[in-house]
Order: sequence, then structure tokens, then C-alpha cells
Amino acid sequence: MKVVPQTFYQNSKIEKVFLDGLSCVLEKTVAHADPQNQRYLAAHAITLVRNGKLQIETFEGKVQTVQKNELIFLPKGMYMISDIIPKNDVFNALVFFFDDDVCDAFLSSFGLLQPETVCGPLRIDFNEDLRLFTDTLTSLYKGRNQNQFTRPKLVEFLHLIALSERGEDFVNRLQSLKTRERRSIRSFMEEHFDKPLDIEDYAYLTGRSISTFQRDFKHRFHISPKKWLIQKRLEKAALLLRTTSNSVNEITVEVGYENTSHFIKAFHKNFGISPKQYQIRHRKNALI
Repeated sequence: MKVVPQTFYQNSKIEKVFLDGLSCVLEKTVAHADPQNQRYLAAHAITLVRNGKLQIETFEGKVQTVQKNELIFLPKGMYMISDIIPKNDVFNALVFFFDDDVCDAFLSSFGLLQPETVCGPLRIDFNEDLRLFTDTLTSLYKGRNQNQFTRPKLVEFLHLIALSERGEDFVNRLQSLKTRERRSIRSFMEEHFDKPLDIEDYAYLTGRSISTFQRDFKHRFHISPKKWLIQKRLEKAALLLRTTSNSVNEITVEVGYENTSHFIKAFHKNFGISPKQYQIRHRKNALI
């Protein structure tokens, strides 16, 4: 699973129009589909498809296809996202990521609207105002590294969406994300402990603040979330080392570590032996 926008920052083929922490505007152009389409959005995102199509599957299994010249809002969370590339052409999209501070700055202009029951993706009309804004944004700022304008431009973009036909739905949905429905910690963590997520991400995905998540987690598991995650990931790593021929680098990714050296250090501390030595030892035992 790829964590974005962070993973996109490392891709030289993705143009960074604006960049400030998790808030950014990126232009993505690809000629070949990425088979690794599981994504965790670490910030809310709005994608404008400018060529090709975009297929999105939500955590709940609902699938949407976004056509050329369509906008879609994706709240922070987990998705299966596939770029559909036209034959002998490229996929192109402009993606706006915005963090909680940008969201709060935008919402401060609005009173509380009617509570929204749906918190998932929302299609947004790509009207003339939004077309002019996105065209001007890329023509004026692309390649100029004017990152001090990231947050003001994102807030301006959100206000233009608020003036569109789906504007009230959009504002309502952002407000409702602050009171998300809680998910079962036990079932969610057992299913997703091997994802490359932080405690803050797990708290958000289960509908809790960090402090509430840590309290509820300790009440359920009688151990801190950090220690539990290390234990579960290393247990899975040991199983994979015993039963597969996967490399240490491959297993690092499979159990939710993003850094191989960190994984090796944690494994050695827990088992008193390196992952490679552990794998070799168990292969020898299997042959005896």
C-alpha cells in the first residue's frame, strides 16, 4: 500500500505545483498503469481528471469511475485507485491535497449546516470558474516553486467549490468528517495492522482522536498501540520468513515497515537474530 501524497513527492515524474507538508497541488502524468493501486490518503484530496479515467474503490467496496473533465473529492482514508490510460496516450490529472489546517481555515467561513450522513467520495461539477482557476494555476505557478502560496490557493479553490452546484454538499461533508462514525478497534486493527500507517492514521480511520484511540486501544488489548503493532508485525514477519522464500526487503513491505534497516533492527531486538539468519536457520531445520 502506498501512502500519498508522501509517495508522490519521491516521484520525479509527478510535477509539484505547490507543496507545503501534506497540503499540495500535484500534476500527475503517466503512460503505464501502476499495478500497486492500494492507497492510503494521508490528507483529503480532490482530483481533476484531465485525460483518461480514474477508477476508485472505497473501503466499503463501492466503485466509481471518474471521467475526463470530472472532479471528485476523496476524504482521507484507504482506497483502491486505478489510473485508466487511453490507448496510445497518457493519463493526466491535477490533484489537490489539503490537511486539517487548510480544511479548518476554509470551514471557519461557514456556520454549521444540516448534518450529513454520508462521508465518502463526492463528485463535484467542473464549472467554468473551476476551469479558469485550474488553468490559471498551472500556467502561472507550474515550475516556479512558489510554495508560500500553497495554503491560500487551496483555500481559494475550496471556496470556488463551495460556490458550485454541489457546494453545500461539499461543505456539509467536510463538517461531518469531524464527527466520523467509530469502527471496532479490534476488528480494524486485526485486519490492517500490516499497513504502513502511524498511530494517528489508525485513530482517524477508526473515528477517534489520538487520545481516545490510545485509551480505547489499551482498554481492549491491555497494551499500548505502538507495542502491539510492533509485536503483530514481527510475528507476521517471522511467519513469512519460515514459510516463504520472499526477500527481507519484500517482507519489510508486507508487514508494514517502510524502512528495511528499521525492520531488521526491530526484528533482531525481538528475536536476538537478524531476519536473514532466522530465515536460513528455519530452512536448514526444514531440510533435516
